Amino acid sequence: MTTKPLLLGSDIFGHTGRASGHPLAWPKTAPTLDVIRSLDWFDPEQYLTGSKAFPRRLRAFHDQGYIDAAFDADARQEVPPDIRLKYGLGSSDNPIFPGVIERAATACGVALKAADLLMDGGVVHSPLGGAHHVHPARAAGFGYFNDLVLGILALRDAGLTRIAYIDLDAHHGDGVEAAFAFDRNVLTLSIHEENCWPFSGTESDPSYRVYNYCVPPAFNDSEMAHLVRHAICPIVEEFAPEAIVIQAGADSLEDDLMMKLGLSNRAYFDTIDTLRHMAPRIWVTGGGGYNPWAVARCWAGIWCVLNDRDPGGAPAVAGEQGIIDGVLQWPTVCDPPENWLSTLADDPRPGDIRDCVKQATKTLLHS
Repeated sequence: MTTKPLLLGSDIFGHTGRASGHPLAWPKTAPTLDVIRSLDWFDPEQYLTGSKAFPRRLRAFHDQGYIDAAFDADARQEVPPDIRLKYGLGSSDNPIFPGVIERAATACGVALKAADLLMDGGVVHSPLGGAHHVHPARAAGFGYFNDLVLGILALRDAGLTRIAYIDLDAHHGDGVEAAFAFDRNVLTLSIHEENCWPFSGTESDPSYRVYNYCVPPAFNDSEMAHLVRHAICPIVEEFAPEAIVIQAGADSLEDDLMMKLGLSNRAYFDTIDTLRHMAPRIWVTGGGGYNPWAVARCWAGIWCVLNDRDPGGAPAVAGEQGIIDGVLQWPTVCDPPENWLSTLADDPRPGDIRDCVKQATKTLLHS
């Protein structure tokens, strides 16, 4: 078993090409890793780098024709219309620009490494990846290869029989759910904003351990805590997983630029702090998030939680201005808030627990 949590990353996320004005161009993984590695208590021995997954490893989930088309598009930097229509490559959601396929394959390599490191137990945090919308032969939702599915399959291949996947992203984890919808050995639970893309995840099927919770706009910390206590924990406890995979997309934060939910990052910290004690193997990934300043603080704070550190304390972050300058070089990013790193934790965002949340929580648990 790993004695300390391990942080997985890759420098490729700091220097791949850009799709100007596109959310894929907005920096979040690189500044997250910069913040974490600049904490005065960070142990460099806990940081490991991942390498690109070979195409043959991608075949565990993806169709060969799709894999070939993706790498060919990357090499040519163009996508024929028929390939775009068939596979979603080169679409407005999934543009082709220098390095994007290599970046996606690297996230998959990191996922496979995470699975290997967790064989004897432990905790792994990989802020990159989290491409939960991708299907076997279809790019979707800013994702090209489904690193989450590949990592879970690797855990299954290694002999684990009960894996729980918990999705905190504001969008439904449709690609992961579809991959394991008829596999009773993988529990999938997604918490996502109602009535938003990809407009799935509106039903649950407990007989196949598929749980979906659509939350209303302005979903707050109190409502998240209610859901964790009265639905997620009982479901996970009954399942007794050997591993928990947490997709921690940060677009459920109130500070996110695209979505309408109202969580503070403390809701993420509290949820992950609860879940990390419910299985001997914990793998936390990144995901969505469209305010780089909020994402970096959230994912760096998760690293604190996994190391039994308080994200609400005053961290000593070396080279803060260098991190800020690195983010500001991207033309679509706003200036950082005042005192951005005076603490990694937001002020709590409590609120009333609405009747719709209470009822839906009961429905999720007892359906």
